[in-house]
This record gives sequence, structure tokens and C-alpha cells, in this order.
Amino acid sequence: MNAPLPRQSQTSKGLAPISPWLSLPGPVQAAYNQEYAGERVRDLRSAIIFGLTFYNIFNITSFALLPDIAVTSIILRLGVVTPMTLAMAWLIGRTNSLWTERMVTGGVFAAYLLPMSLFWVSRDPAALFTFGELSLTIIFANMLLALRFPHAVLFTSCVLALTLLALATKSGLDAPLAFAFGVQFATACACSLYANYRLEKRRCSDFMTALVATLHASDAKAASKTYRDLSLTDALTGLPNRRLLTDRLELWLAEHRRVAVLMIDIDHFKPYNDSLGHPAGDECLQVVADTFAQIASETEGAFCARFGGEEFIFGLRDAEDAQVAHLARSIRQAVENLSIPHPARPDGAGILTASIGVAQSESGAKCSLNDLLTAADRALYSAKAQGRNRVEISDDGAHGSAQPAITMADWKTRFTQP
Repeated sequence: MNAPLPRQSQTSKGLAPISPWLSLPGPVQAAYNQEYAGERVRDLRSAIIFGLTFYNIFNITSFALLPDIAVTSIILRLGVVTPMTLAMAWLIGRTNSLWTERMVTGGVFAAYLLPMSLFWVSRDPAALFTFGELSLTIIFANMLLALRFPHAVLFTSCVLALTLLALATKSGLDAPLAFAFGVQFATACACSLYANYRLEKRRCSDFMTALVATLHASDAKAASKTYRDLSLTDALTGLPNRRLLTDRLELWLAEHRRVAVLMIDIDHFKPYNDSLGHPAGDECLQVVADTFAQIASETEGAFCARFGGEEFIFGLRDAEDAQVAHLARSIRQAVENLSIPHPARPDGAGILTASIGVAQSESGAKCSLNDLLTAADRALYSAKAQGRNRVEISDDGAHGSAQPAITMADWKTRFTQP
């Protein structure tokens, strides 16, 4: 994987920047949820069970700090808040990510309301010592639960407002003490919210950095594939080039498969180029190549490539003799049927044609690619020497030794059959 990119360059891949509210862009958030939703649920459940345990430990302190409402406090903690919290822990793994965050925020707010209400309702002077639990609740929500930053802002704002209201309206609380409590709680809110902001910013930034690095790696891989494809493709015709042809045929031969090679040469192509010009020659090769590509796509086990200049090669694997013969006839006839005018043809035929030389290895036989191509080339030379626009079959032993060689007479019989 490539090294992470600087954060300032994260938008170079078309990704929107992280918002001031630390919200990931829509598609990025979806990707994050897909990768980390399970981990988030596990973390939340762990934090909820941890917090609920200590939340109920405060039942022990109720007898000393809330003697006038201790029983009520225990009943509400154990009978209302605890089952509600456990139900929420069960539900958050069964809802989408947005509702999970909403439920957790609502749940921790409900858990806060109980100690805040007990603090406000109790008339016992010792109740003032329960105020510290409110600060613990806000720290737990913003740092241990790590509420998503927008939810943390909403939760903290509501909690701060209600707490200041409780301090202002609590019976028997002196104004200086209420002010001191208010400053302490506001400080706890500010510190925990800032800590939440730093956590959330690091989470979003780390994910965006990792995502950009992944996208760059994917682009590099795609670019590498593109360059490789270009290196294996003939620029003029769009057909595979000689390099890819060689790789493919060598692979087939290494597997000792039955492989046929049809070497095709456009007849009298140099006079065509000389008389009509190279642009016309290039256009002619493109038309012929399109025809060959179509034939290859319709023939099972066939592969066509530009061998060089006006020469093309068809490779055909696992084909019976009759299939090879039919393919060769089809190719020769297809070129003739294009009826491309050839005004400079010295034999007076007047249209473009092709000569084809065929060589074949037998299944299970050892045969080198060089031997197979040499045999096909000799057969092609024979076809051209005998007047062109015809198919000739190699009889020089390119088939290998594992099977008896097909005789010239056998091949000619097959190729002359209708």
C-alpha cells in the first residue's frame, strides 16, 4: 500500500473534506459504517456495561448522601434505568448506525436525568455531595461512549442547561455555592466536549487518510493493468499483439494441448500501400482486424493477434481437424467477402485476399512454439507460391511425436470438402 497522503491533499481524489461538525461525507460514511459498524457496536456495549456497573454502585452511597430518598433512588436505578439500558445494549446491534448513535445519546441522557433529579429533589444537606456524579456522567458520555461529535454537542448543551437550571432553582442552595458548582460543571462539560472533539477528529482524519491511500493504491493497480493491457495490445488494430500471442500459445503448448496455428498474410499488401498510401493501408488492416476479431469471438477456443505488418495469427486449442479446416476456410472467405478494392494487385484479381498457412500440434505431444510457427510459416509460403488466396497445411512434422503426423493428402482432403 502507498504511504498515507498529507491531510491537506485528501480532496485530490474527489472526496469532500471533513465538515466542521466532524461528519464524514455521505459515501465515505457509508464505507466507514460498512467496515467499522460491528466494532462500534462492540465498543458501545462494553462501555455501557462498564458504566452501568458503576452507575449502580452509587446505590451504596444513596443511604449516606440521599437518606430521605434512598429507597426511591435504588428502585429507579435498578428497576428502571438498568433494564432500559440493557434493552438499549441489545437493540444497538440490530439497528442501522444512525439510530444506534441516536439511541445511545438518548439513553445516556436518560441515565443523567436520574442523578440530576435526585440531587434537585433531595432536601438533605448531604445531597450536595452527589453533584460529582453529574460530572462523571458527562465525562462517561463524551469520552468513554465517545458519542459522535454532533450528538456530543447536543447532549452536552442540554445537560449543561438543565444542570444550571437545577442549581438556580434548588431549594436551600446558596448562590455562591450554586455558582461554584456551575463553574465546575461547565468546566467538566467543556473539557469532556473538547476531548470528544479531538477523539472524533482523529477518528475521521485517520479513516480519510487510510481511504485516500487505498484509493491511490487502487488507482495505481488500475493504471498498472491499463499499461499492461496497452503493452499487450496492437495500437493500430486493437488486437492482441505478438507478445500476448506468444504468452498464450506457450501456455497452451506447455499444457500439451492440441494447438493449431493459422498464419495469415494479406496478399500483395505492399502494392496496396504504395498505390493508395499508408493511411489507406492502415484503414484496410483495421477493417480486416475487426473481421478477424469477430470470427475469434464466435469461435470457441480461438485467439487472434497481429503478428506484425500485414500478418495475423489465429490460435485454436483443443479443436478437431474438421474444426481447424472450417475456421481456415471461414477466415479466407471472410477476407474475400470484404471486397476491398485492390487496384494495384499484379495478378489482376482486383480485391483484397489472404493466404493462410496452418500447422498443428497433437494433444500430449511435445512441440515448441518456434517449431509450430516455423511450420505454419512454411505452409503460408507454400500457399503464396501456389497463387495466393488459399490455405496450405504444414507436413513437416510440427505435430510432434506422440501422435502420427497428419499427411498432406489428409489435410488437403479436409480443406477441399464443402
